[in-house]
Amino acid sequence: MTAVADLRSRTAESPAHDVAAALLGGGVVRLRPLRHGESAPLTAVFDGMSPEAREQRYLTGLRHLPGPMVTALTDVDGHRHVAWVAVLGGRPVGIARYVLEEPGVAEIAFEVVDAHHGAGIGSVLLDAVTTVAAARGVRRLRALVHPGNRPSLRLLGRVGIQLSVVGGLLEGEGPLRLLDPPRVDRTTVVALARSAAWRIRPEVVG
Repeated sequence: MTAVADLRSRTAESPAHDVAAALLGGGVVRLRPLRHGESAPLTAVFDGMSPEAREQRYLTGLRHLPGPMVTALTDVDGHRHVAWVAVLGGRPVGIARYVLEEPGVAEIAFEVVDAHHGAGIGSVLLDAVTTVAAARGVRRLRALVHPGNRPSLRLLGRVGIQLSVVGGLLEGEGPLRLLDPPRVDRTTVVALARSAAWRIRPEVVG
């Protein structure tokens, strides 16, 4: 059985409310699925990003998140659109997501507040979201990235995405490859994702 297939078959008996993960310089960050319509973590992370970081993440200069964008980014259902938030010291510090674009293929994106760059939060979030994606049957990942976003470029390469320049940006795709070594307890992540998805939109989870 492959690692991805094994992930799909495992479920913890009593899913936790979140997942703890160690950071590179010490400390522990806690991860959980973003709930449908939950905008507070999204805006908190956005407010903690510099104008440069916002442009690199959203590919345009934004002073605030427009209402329609907030609605779209919080329209999670646990299957087609999955987002996880990282919380440190009671404050949201990062979000990662994937959106299913076609069967087995998803676009991935993530952001971390500036004050916590370099702590490993991006890789922890990416590991959680790609773990959920693999468990949901995603086999290929896509991404569109600002060429100046070097931390994201390194992480995306580690999960199998090959990028090339298109119209001044970097975009591409590749076969989903889980981070090695893991940064999260993947069994707990899968169990928590399944539990959260059933609470959010039971009609779309199979």
